Amino acid sequence: MKTTRFPSRSVLLLLTLPLLAAFCSKKTSDPTPKNTHPATVASVWAWKHLYVTPPVDNNIDDIVEFYVQLNLQTSKCLPVLLYDFKSDGSLVAVSQTICAAVGLSPLQFGPRTGDTWSVKGSKIVISHTDGSKDEAELELTDRTLSSGAKSEVMTWKRQIGTQQYTWEFGREL
Repeated sequence: MKTTRFPSRSVLLLLTLPLLAAFCSKKTSDPTPKNTHPATVASVWAWKHLYVTPPVDNNIDDIVEFYVQLNLQTSKCLPVLLYDFKSDGSLVAVSQTICAAVGLSPLQFGPRTGDTWSVKGSKIVISHTDGSKDEAELELTDRTLSSGAKSEVMTWKRQIGTQQYTWEFGREL
């Protein structure tokens, strides 16, 4: 009778190679930064927050939220701050209010109608009608809201004096 040799080492090697390959593959859970090409910015965005660090007067760390609350208390108005970043580089402030009163003062450090915008590398440049320019780091990220809806967030970061300002705009996808 002939003795059959079972090639156990070969079979074991063949079975473990796919497992080793899976463990050795270089996967990352970090999201890839989104393209900051101007086409990804051109859209209507709602200005959600303007964070400031360190906080200003009376511990105000979100200037937009303070502005909204102030208008609700004084004018009984809810300002909705919308901006149309047009693909030709123009910018239109579509500032709306949900109330009967008019004449809300514009929010300082915000884009205004007549300004233009451009993207240069990872920065957004806002050119104001008076000839001045603001430049800030630009980041685009996707988020899922608690309702399950998808949204995109455009964030600008800029140091002004001793304070760090972070603009946050959002839009639903």
